[in-house]
Amino acid sequence: MSRTAVRALVTERLHGWYGLPPDELTDDRPLAEAGLTSRDALALTAALGELAGRRLPDTLLWDAPTIDALAERLAEDDPKAAPAPIPVPTAAVPVPVPVAVVGVGCRFPGGVTSADAYWRLLTRGQGAVGTLPAGRWDPFVPDPAQLPDDVVRHGAFLGGLDAVAGFDAEFFGIPVHEATAMDPQHRMLLEVTREALDHACLPADALAGTRTGVFVGISGNEYAHLTTADPRAVDAWTATGAALGVAAGRLSYALDLRGPSLSVDTACSSSLVAVHHAVRSLTSGESDTALAAGANLLLTPAVTLGFQRAGALAPDGRCKAFDAAADGIVRGEGCGVVVLKRLTDAERDGDRVLAVIRATAVNSDGRSNGLTAPNAEAQRALLTEAHTDPGAVDYVEAHGTGTALGDPIEASALGAVLGRDRAPEQPLLIGSAKTNLGHLEAAAGIAGLIKTVLALHHGEIPGQLHFTRPGPHADLDALGLRVVTSPEPWPRYSGTATAGVSAFGFGGTNAHAVLTEHRPARTRPPASGTAERPERPERPERPALLLLDGPTPDRVRAYSGELAAWLGTPGGRRVRDADLARTLAGRTGRGRHRAALVTRDRAATVTALTRLADGAPSPHLITGHGAPGGPGPVVWVFSGYGSQWPGMGSRLLATEPVFAAAVDRLEPLLREHADLSLRAGLRPDADLSTPATVMPVLYGIQVALAELWRSYGLEPAAVIGHSLGEIAAAVVSGELDPPTGAHIVAVRSRLLARLQGGAMAVVDLPAAEIPLSAREFKTLQVAVHASPTQSVVTGSAEDVTGLVARVTEAGGFARSLGVSAAGHSPEVEPLLTEFTRELGELRPSSPRCRRYSTALDDPREAVPCDTEYWAANLRNPVRFAQAVRAADEDGHRVFVEVAPHATQSHPLTETLRDAGAQDALVVPTLRRDTDDAVGFRTALATLLVHGVRVTRPREGLAPGGRIADVPPPRWRHRRFWAGEEPPPEPPLPSAPGPAATPLDRLRLCVAGVMGYAPDHLDPDTPLTNLGLDSLTAVRIRTAIQYEFHTDVPPAALLKQATLRAVTDLLTAAPPGTRAAAPSGARGTARATTTNPHPTTPQGARGTARPATTHPHPKSLRTFPHTGGATPLFLAHAAGGDATVYARLAASLDGNRPLYGYDRQPEPDDVPARAAEFARRIREVHPNGPWILGGWSYGGLVAQETAGLLTPDGQVTALVLLDSVLP
Repeated sequence: MSRTAVRALVTERLHGWYGLPPDELTDDRPLAEAGLTSRDALALTAALGELAGRRLPDTLLWDAPTIDALAERLAEDDPKAAPAPIPVPTAAVPVPVPVAVVGVGCRFPGGVTSADAYWRLLTRGQGAVGTLPAGRWDPFVPDPAQLPDDVVRHGAFLGGLDAVAGFDAEFFGIPVHEATAMDPQHRMLLEVTREALDHACLPADALAGTRTGVFVGISGNEYAHLTTADPRAVDAWTATGAALGVAAGRLSYALDLRGPSLSVDTACSSSLVAVHHAVRSLTSGESDTALAAGANLLLTPAVTLGFQRAGALAPDGRCKAFDAAADGIVRGEGCGVVVLKRLTDAERDGDRVLAVIRATAVNSDGRSNGLTAPNAEAQRALLTEAHTDPGAVDYVEAHGTGTALGDPIEASALGAVLGRDRAPEQPLLIGSAKTNLGHLEAAAGIAGLIKTVLALHHGEIPGQLHFTRPGPHADLDALGLRVVTSPEPWPRYSGTATAGVSAFGFGGTNAHAVLTEHRPARTRPPASGTAERPERPERPERPALLLLDGPTPDRVRAYSGELAAWLGTPGGRRVRDADLARTLAGRTGRGRHRAALVTRDRAATVTALTRLADGAPSPHLITGHGAPGGPGPVVWVFSGYGSQWPGMGSRLLATEPVFAAAVDRLEPLLREHADLSLRAGLRPDADLSTPATVMPVLYGIQVALAELWRSYGLEPAAVIGHSLGEIAAAVVSGELDPPTGAHIVAVRSRLLARLQGGAMAVVDLPAAEIPLSAREFKTLQVAVHASPTQSVVTGSAEDVTGLVARVTEAGGFARSLGVSAAGHSPEVEPLLTEFTRELGELRPSSPRCRRYSTALDDPREAVPCDTEYWAANLRNPVRFAQAVRAADEDGHRVFVEVAPHATQSHPLTETLRDAGAQDALVVPTLRRDTDDAVGFRTALATLLVHGVRVTRPREGLAPGGRIADVPPPRWRHRRFWAGEEPPPEPPLPSAPGPAATPLDRLRLCVAGVMGYAPDHLDPDTPLTNLGLDSLTAVRIRTAIQYEFHTDVPPAALLKQATLRAVTDLLTAAPPGTRAAAPSGARGTARATTTNPHPTTPQGARGTARPATTHPHPKSLRTFPHTGGATPLFLAHAAGGDATVYARLAASLDGNRPLYGYDRQPEPDDVPARAAEFARRIREVHPNGPWILGGWSYGGLVAQETAGLLTPDGQVTALVLLDSVLP
């Protein structure tokens, strides 16, 4: 057919239908721009078929939207043949980097709040479409008469208005006013993202500060219609609450993520385009982890009405993708999030890989047959770019909207690229989640992707709904396609389950992703540096360590109760304790209040969880809370002689492969140097009666315990060794290698075994008092400076016995040590020459961490661990207390005793308490005659609940455990909605009584401003972590002034201050003065106070004011008023000067002087502007009284200024025009 004939027919029909003159239609102009409708496109196709003498495909005008394209297509020999795929440029393409999907979160219609619930809905063939919940549109259309009678009320909704207005603002530390202004889509993204991280078992706090990218597909901002409808109600949070671009940034802010953060709007393909950007960010190395998400809510009827008027909605509310009855979409809402990592990283980190993204592609329809019309040519190009092996694809999760022509166009593109040349028994399977959930628009792509990920993970393809027979506009069989109508296994045509996911935006942006199942290697070499041997089937189970945390103690208790109940369900009973421990370990980072359970069986686990929920104690339970930033680095303390006991370490040998491997490595060293077996020394029947046996065994178990701690991710910042323990400390610090340590301990033990004479005792006497006792007991000397109140003495048996009796008679503690000879005394001096000769020349290395010496006068002295040093270690007194005090002075607060028994924990605690380190933590690794496997994990749990950071929390707490689908804590939703009063909290007392502490009174002030329940405010959590910003700080400051009659500058509240720190400031400041700001001193117990602002040279009126910079000479505007009434001073609003008060001035009676404070470029913060305003006021009216006020931001400046002026005179009124209330 010639171009002339095609043009003649087309122009004739368009002129007849629309009156379009033929000379106005150009050959390269899409016919849709000339007004061609879908119905008329079908009629034109039929007319062209009659002219050509053959049937043409119904999608012809979408494949060839211009006269040029039509002429080219109709000139082909076989216009029914699928067009060849568009070649993709073959420029250098980097080798694809597979990306793992390691976690998903979803909130979809039908009560879907988890991946498990979504999978049940899909595999059970359930639909989530219903009718409009009562009241959903009321905030936008309060009068139902305003809606047309025929408005479509079908849709896939999350629920009524409470379902979308509910939000756990307290968990995220977001104040009531900000939560109310925040788009519910933002709120939903925050919660579902946390759920996705929980599903991935990636602790949120472990991502803080990392290169984690956030990519959010979001399109509608209907909530902004409410929050901005009344300009008088707009506040400081309105703009950020309404902005779509803030959606991704809010996630990055809440989690402190430092990778790229993008909000993407390409309409219906938004979330799959977000996935594309996330994958590119990972493969380029820009991000190491990525969150890709999509969110959509249907808040107003406007878009629904628009789609209905365009004929796009299915009248019966059913999406019938690819079916002959397809007649439109049904709208839906929801949110989905996926957690992505490079596959190699995910496998290295032990993540659960749900599926693998192999490729993504994005393109545009370009100038198609109308802005919203699909373009088959662009879809074919997209698929060709994404798929390198079309025949390997088993299934495509199609865009599949259920429209009469959109589905055939998509099917034709799928058939042309992925369905061609297939054997009849290997069709390309297709389906659409929109038949279950409706069209989630901006979240549609992520819903389809998550469906496909779950299908690959479970090895089954769910069937789609509402398909009876294929539509007339696409021959699915001829295209090599088949719709999946019931669940079926993956065909795995290539041996690996492979899928595609499509999403097309109605603005023309198309996206596609290629996914495969994850097929991990059957065997992998152990990670570098791990000493763990292959697990043996007969190895007993380790005790389970379950870690819970939350922002408040009551949330931890509540989740404990939820877990205890869930473990009694069929799903809970199927989960092993090791899997439960692994999963919970990956869900930390919810808050600083923690609890840990160490149990050996399920009954004990449930009992301990129940007791925790009831607030009752349990021997299996450890609770605590970590200070902001953690308690700091850890010091390992290695004890000396006396911590041994028969059977020590035997349970660890059976349950901890790393410990057993370390013992096996040390075994030949001790056989060579000490002629004994370490394993034999750890048996319950071991003979530990002589130094020659005990000392090498103690050395061996201490080094092995250190290896065990390291396998759990703990590293020392410093080490301290007590006598014999200093050898193990030097090995652990890297100064000695294990063979050298074994050599030293063997020589030392052999020589000391020959030593005879003398005795030793531990006495509750300071070392300084021992010389006084030596006046009577002449041979007494200090062998160990144990603590400020305790010493170990050495001397003749007679003198030591006499001292013990004397101290005991005086009511003190003293005990003789059962030793055959006295160490660290003159008795060892005859051995020193032989000792140094046998040691020979030692070649110590540079340490990896600090070692505080207990053999030298100065614990910090850095001397090599040579032969001379070990002679000093043998002879000199053990200056243990001095070493501990030095570590405390250097800021260390956590001490772990690495020994089989806690012989040094009491001296450690006493020394630290004497040094004033009330916040120090002392943790023994093991205790005598206990289950040491339980003991070790109890020690680990103690460190964790107090906030000690470990580098391998997930793997370390449950080696061998797998991630399980354990329900996360329930959200505590409160309703936040524009125009409504903030939701009620538990009632507050009307006023604190006289007995109320300053901390309680301050807690009430802060709770009232920020909208929290008072008992939910932890006194040691920085207020900024609870959502404090500069505006809220001003309101809290005002509340404090009323309650305490003391001023606290907002800067003091914003500098990581806690309730406890601010209480200290208030109690230290006399009424009527300004409290100082907290300093950055270490430890809450040692906080000091300083004033952040220098006082003025004149000490003006007792108030410290910030300095001002070059005020504008006309910053105080005078309005034409005179008279004797109290003058009114009004501060400027945020964006202009005081002229906004001109109409107000004109309406007053003229008897009151009126001044306006104009906005200046500098200073640019509220306190500094208030100081300048106060200075200007004093210039014109020095002694008061005054009335202050302002509109919006000006009200904040006025509040701050009132506090500055109050010491000088009377502020009789504060006028706030649409400002935040004090």
